[in-house]
Amino acid sequence: MIKLASFNIRAGMGMDGIFNIERVTKKITSIPADFIALQEVDNGLSRSQRLDEAKIFSDATNMHYEFAKAIDFDGGEYGVALLSKVKPIATKRIPLPGSEEKRVLLICEFENAVVCCTHFSLTEEDRIKSVEILEAELCGKYNKPTFVMGDLNSTPDSKVIELLQQSFDVVSDSSTYTFPANAPKICIDYILQLKNPEIDTKVLDTYIDNDTEASDHLYISAEVKKI
Repeated sequence: MIKLASFNIRAGMGMDGIFNIERVTKKITSIPADFIALQEVDNGLSRSQRLDEAKIFSDATNMHYEFAKAIDFDGGEYGVALLSKVKPIATKRIPLPGSEEKRVLLICEFENAVVCCTHFSLTEEDRIKSVEILEAELCGKYNKPTFVMGDLNSTPDSKVIELLQQSFDVVSDSSTYTFPANAPKICIDYILQLKNPEIDTKVLDTYIDNDTEASDHLYISAEVKKI
């Protein structure tokens, strides 16, 4: 059984616009998952008190962390992170296009799964190119359950999700909105599983949180069993 979660933390800025690392840390520590994908993670930026956020979450959850920088900003780094109960056996950081800011794909291989975290561009052309990169990096590369989690900045009826579904199944609940947290109007956060005819899995449960304070996104989760 694999428990997965994804959360865009807005660098610790809540819906009230106030930076509160304790508030978002408390939320992350409450998530019952083997893998937690985080987007909009700061390391050394003034807006987040020059903190290494991924390390703080790692220490609080007693989970291993991997951080992937998307851009240098304000004397620090900004990107995505993955918390995991065990250390990955291999890690890759793949640049993704972003017209407004560069993006990144973090690929972590474990004994029982491959788990990826990303945050797609605000520009559709960049997102479509990112789908192609995901497929090139993941399709046919691993003979184990392979997941991609993150804020894809795409609604379920978008061209981007249509293209992704050629190679991936959406295992999170895309019928429930995830953004903005205080009055959700759209779903843009996903947990995807790479299609593989040699691997049978079953989705046992999905969940979308209802916290209106910790971030501008709701965290999502899914529980998947290999059968």
